[in-house]
Amino acid sequence: MTTLDDLLVRPFAVDERGRAEPHHVDLCESQSFPSQFCDSTGTGEIEFQRARERFLADRAELARMISARYGMPEKLDIQRYFFDGEGSLDDPGESLFRYMTDWFFEIELWRVGSRGIVAEAAQYDKELPLQLMLVVGDLGIPAASSSDSTQPFESGSPRP
Repeated sequence: MTTLDDLLVRPFAVDERGRAEPHHVDLCESQSFPSQFCDSTGTGEIEFQRARERFLADRAELARMISARYGMPEKLDIQRYFFDGEGSLDDPGESLFRYMTDWFFEIELWRVGSRGIVAEAAQYDKELPLQLMLVVGDLGIPAASSSDSTQPFESGSPRP
């Protein structure tokens, strides 16, 4: 939680369009899985599934700790940000949501003032390591005045 506390107060860098860039920290990273799909013995897939179960359990514990401090998260469908190209939606939180679509189309978001927290277990590509990630982004507006039009979903669904 110390890392989260730091990310919540750290200033954001801004991109060339003046949008805040999210902070991303991998709290834990597994080994790579280059033989996950081409290992004829099935050992690679078994190792991957065991590691994935551990990462999902760690993510659940992290989510429990964040919820204990900041309340329950919002469940958001962020798929529309994946197809937004250069950010024409210009919604509050748009840079965070667009960033997260590299891993997920659906997230759980905790709001702390004008910042959003995402904690997930993910794998950027099939042969790469699993990541237990903590991402904090600028939502542009305080939680009390937000109005979100995204749709609910089942948590932790990776993008297709």
